[in-house]
Amino acid sequence: MGNIIFKQSPIGELLDADEYAGVVKGYGSYFGNKDSDNDVIMKGAYKKTIKENGERVKYLYQHNMMQPIGKMKELYEDDKGLVFVAEIAKTQLGKDVVELMKSGILTENSVGIMPIQKENKRDYREITEVKLYEISAVTLAANEEAKILDVKGNVDYEKLTKRYDNICKIIRKGDISDDLGYALEAEVLKLKSLFIEFTKPTDLVTLPNVESKKDDLDMYSYLINSLKKS
Repeated sequence: MGNIIFKQSPIGELLDADEYAGVVKGYGSYFGNKDSDNDVIMKGAYKKTIKENGERVKYLYQHNMMQPIGKMKELYEDDKGLVFVAEIAKTQLGKDVVELMKSGILTENSVGIMPIQKENKRDYREITEVKLYEISAVTLAANEEAKILDVKGNVDYEKLTKRYDNICKIIRKGDISDDLGYALEAEVLKLKSLFIEFTKPTDLVTLPNVESKKDDLDMYSYLINSLKKS
C-alpha cells in the first residue's frame, strides 16, 4: 500500500447557495504546475480512477471520513484540471460549510489521492496516474499533519487514537458496503501516512510507549487483509 497525499486548489464557485444547502463547482487539482511538494500532476491522471471509482468519491469536510458533506454530481477532467460539482447535504454541517464558503473562511479544496504512476524528473516528480479517494473543503493550508498537532506543535495522540478507534467500531458492526470499504481504505492510508511521518526518529521527540490490546491488533490485521483482497 502506498501513502495518501493531499493537493489543494482554490475553493471554486458556489452555485445556488441558500441558508440550508448549496452546490459547489470547482477544481480539485490543477494539471502541469509544480506544487509545494515538487509534484506535477499531468492531464489524464484522474481518467482511470474516475471511470473505476468515480461514483464512490464523496465531498468531505477537512479530509474527515466522519464528516461527509456532499455527493458528486459531476466529476471529470478538462484541459486545466480535475473538475467537480458537489451537492452539499441539507445538514447542520452542510449549512455551516456553505456559510464558511460564502464568508471567505473556507478558501480551498483538497484532493486525497494515492499516486499510482509517477516518475522522478530532475527537480520534480511527474504523476501520470492517481487513485482518487475524496475531495474536501479545507481551510487555508489545512492538512492532515496540522490537524493532529496541538497548540504547542506536539502530536495529539488522543485525536490519532480516536480516528483509529472509529475505524474499529465500523468494522465490528460488519456488513460493510463497497462505498464504506472505499472510505475506510482511504482513512487507513491517511493513518499510515501520519504514523510514518510522526514516528520518524528525531533528537527532539521522544515517543511514549503505547500498549496495544490484542483485540485491536487483531482488528487492524483483519482490516489490512480485507483491503488487500478488495
